[in-house]
Parts: sequence; structure tokens; C-alpha cells
Amino acid sequence: MLGPDGRVRVAIAEERLSRVKQDKSFPRLAIRYCCEAAGIELTDVADVFIGWNPAPYLLQPQQTLADAFQNRGKLAQLTLNELAALQGGVSSIGQTLTGAAGTPMRLHYVDHHRAHLANALLQSGFAEADFFVADGFGETTTGLMGTVTAAGLQELAANRTPHSLGLFYGAFTEFLGFRPNGDEWKIMALAARGNPQTYYEALRPLIQVNGLHFELDLRYFEFFLFFTPHYYSPKLVELLGPALPAGAGPTQREFDIVAAVQRITEEVVFELLGNLHARTGQRRLVLGGGLLMNSVLNGKLTRHTPYQEIFIGATPDDTGISVGSALYGRQYVLNLPAELRPASTHNFFGREYAVVEIEAELRRRKLTYDCPPDLIEATAALLHEGRVVGWFQGASELGQRALGHRSILANPTLPDMKARVNASIKYREAFRPFAPAVPQERQAEFFEVPAGETAFFMEKVFPLLPPARQRLPAVTHDDGTGRLQSVRADDNALFHELLLAFEKRSGVPVLLNTSFNLNGMPMVESPADALDCYLRSGLDALVLGPYLLRK
Repeated sequence: MLGPDGRVRVAIAEERLSRVKQDKSFPRLAIRYCCEAAGIELTDVADVFIGWNPAPYLLQPQQTLADAFQNRGKLAQLTLNELAALQGGVSSIGQTLTGAAGTPMRLHYVDHHRAHLANALLQSGFAEADFFVADGFGETTTGLMGTVTAAGLQELAANRTPHSLGLFYGAFTEFLGFRPNGDEWKIMALAARGNPQTYYEALRPLIQVNGLHFELDLRYFEFFLFFTPHYYSPKLVELLGPALPAGAGPTQREFDIVAAVQRITEEVVFELLGNLHARTGQRRLVLGGGLLMNSVLNGKLTRHTPYQEIFIGATPDDTGISVGSALYGRQYVLNLPAELRPASTHNFFGREYAVVEIEAELRRRKLTYDCPPDLIEATAALLHEGRVVGWFQGASELGQRALGHRSILANPTLPDMKARVNASIKYREAFRPFAPAVPQERQAEFFEVPAGETAFFMEKVFPLLPPARQRLPAVTHDDGTGRLQSVRADDNALFHELLLAFEKRSGVPVLLNTSFNLNGMPMVESPADALDCYLRSGLDALVLGPYLLRK
């Protein structure tokens, strides 16, 4: 939800409230939550923007007037279908709902990839920049490339479905025994264990770049066919051998396959961006879409492309579509005045829970808790002792990554800590790494970070310096890298303070930071969610606002 000034006031994913992972239902709970947090009624909302545009699908009317009369709600859709067919096509739809009190609410449908674009561009602080959007699919395309200058926004290329970088990666996610459109970051982690050269020559011809476009060799993929069971075709099995059954442990073959897939994906993106830069000469770039959840790719962009300043943001995946469509609508549909602001450095867009709410939940459950006089020092001491701590503070993060408000924290200097957190708290695969959180001003002491680059949203992987690899074994991945979180004191004061307090005991201002949830569950939102997770897991302690609970 945006305020009158165009700033994000409150935002949350439906899954955080319904407690259903990747909830696809209509966001009733999220709408109510946002209105309550903003102190408004739904009838106060004048314009609603939806990040999917049904217009391309209107040319296929499949119901009769008799069918629509049996379910009168279908009359609106029937009319749209038939009028669109008579016109020969439409590019957009606008609708107005008039409430019982006579207040109008206008509904606008935004092209999916334009919503991704706005989510990045309009939070980047850039007046001019190139843009690159890539994911599984939108309405009829799988991405968008172009440039923004003083003359306006120019779209230069869009690949049509089924030529998709996101689904290329998704097909191999399924081939390796994982869930496509959900587990891609798992196989990204496995790539660090493989030799990309082993399968590179076999797989590289499966995708080719031509200018600002690319094409897949569709003989090897079937994600575009509704009647087949897999994203990949029998021809890919002929090429690589049998797919790994779901739940089976990956071997060196699987490590090598995904290492090649990761390398090829990176090369394709680098080539497309090089070609885009050759067209425009821009020095700045914004990126969005689910493919840009690939933090290994993201960490290499400034070194492998001509762009000098890059912005990705906290929610390049579909979690950010609600914010992106609202930002796009305000600027490009309503044409409201837009003030150029500095780049977004945080995504703490949830509501804050008052201390009285937290204490009421603790008392309701009859739990024992303390209120330490120095909460930071007490927490730092527990972490240094090797305790794993749930950390619940302030407004929740929008997106898939916990950034110090809904986090599980641990000591990264202990060699066994990664295995402990994976096995007894997160209940997930042992190979999956954890992110190191570091004060922004200290990150160069531990990481090979290009000058001026940051990772406020845990969106980039960088190599750790050799001494840091020795000191931080629990957050150093198999290839010597880590998914950095740059912690900015101005946005995240309490967490920043905790990092420095931990340094007094351990010698390093670094903590292992992972999302406050169990495997397969959404990140916690409320104090009740945090307590549920704490009591059901191997967490040793919970910091809930000003209160401390220990097992």
C-alpha cells in the first residue's frame, strides 16, 4: 500500500498471515492487515493495481450467454471477452467498483514484467538506467529489456513464451529431484560443489543469444506442454542420463550438471546485458524478476558487465509485484508527480507490534521470560556461548529473506554451527548455506566486494577473504563464498548494535542470519508465530521485543 506521497506505507505477503507457504489465494488477510496498519478503511482506497494483465487472454471467449446467466458473476467476463474479440484485441483493462456508500474504487491491470520493472526502477534512486527483467513467464512474455532516459521509458526487447531463462533453470531444478518454481535456490547452492566444465559442452547449445533475444532448444524441454509430467523432455534424459528421483541424495553428477547450468545462465545474462549496453551506453542498471533471486549471478554483475551502478532490491521475485504494480500505476497510469528519492535500503514494511501485545501473548501462554536491563549484551553473550537465538524486532521484512527483524541468529565462528542449525532448527538439507550479516562499513574486512557495492537485501554472493574463511566456517560456502547482508545502522540500529556487541566477545562483527521459520513454513510475522516456531524447534532462546526466553 502506497501513501499519498508515493512511499510504501505497509506491505505483506498473504502467506505470512494465512501460514500457508506460497499461498496462492486472494490476499484477503493481507488487504485487511494493510488497511489496519495504515489506519484506513478499504473504502478509502481510490485505485488498486494488479500485477497481471488479463487483456491478452480476452480473445478466447468460451462461454455462452446462457452459461453466464446461470452464474451471473460471469456476465462481466463474458462482456469483456466478446467486446475484445469484436475489437480485435485490447492492451489493457480498467474497471470501477462502486461501493454501497457510493465510493468508487478503480481497478487497473499492469503487465507483469512492467510491475517487476517498477519495483526495481522506482526504488533505485536512478533517474536514468537500463533495465532487465527475467522470470519464468508473464502474460505472453518471459522478460523485458529496455532503457529509461530523460525522454521516457523505452522497451527494446521481450522474449515470448516459452523461451524462458527462469524455466530453463526450473527444468534442471526438477531434473535434479527438486521442486521447480520453488527450489531453484537449492540447486544454486549445489552448484558450488560441481565442476561446470564436465557438462558445459553438452548443455551450452540448449540456449542461444541473438542481440537482445535468446532461444531455447525446445526439443529438450516440455514445461510449455500442459499434458506432460515434467519440465524436461525425454531428449534431455538421452543427453544426460536418468533424472534424479525426488528425495534422492545428489551425487557428483548432479553437482556437475547444475554447475554447468549456473555458468550458462550467467553467461547468457552477461551477453544480453553487454548487448543492451552497446545499444544505450547507460552506466546504470536495474534488474527484476524471479531469475534475479539468483544471488550468485547477482554478485558477478558489476565484474562481468559494463554497468557501474546496479540496483536489484529486496523483492525481485513475485513477492514484490504488489509494490511494483502500485508504483507503476501511480507514476505511469495516474501520472502523479514523482519525487526522485535515494535508493531503497530496507524493506521493513510490516506493522510493528507494541510491547503490550507481546507481553499479553506471553502471559496468555503462561511462559517464563525475562526483561534484561541490557538486551543487546545478554543476546550477544548467548550467541557467543553457542546458543541459537530467535530474534523478533520491529516491523517485518517484505520478501523471502530475513534481514534482522525476523531472524534466527547464531555464532558463525563455530565449525559445527551450520550443521546444527540445519539439522535441529531449520530441518532442511545439510548442503544449504547460511548468510553472514556484517555492518556495512566493515564488509570489506571480510569480503571481496567491488568498491561502492552493498548487499542490503542479502541479494548478492561474494568471495570471502581467505582469513575470513578460516574465522567464519559456519557462513562460508563450499566454494569460499557467502551471501552477504550489509547491515546499515540508519535502517537497522538494534541489529547493527548487536553485531558490534558480538564482536567484543568473538572478535568479529558477523552473525549467521537465516529466516525465522522452519523448513516448509512461512517466515514468522506475529509474536504468536514466533513463539510457535520457538517451541517447536531446537532454538535455545528467543528475543521477543524487549523480552528474553530461554530453554
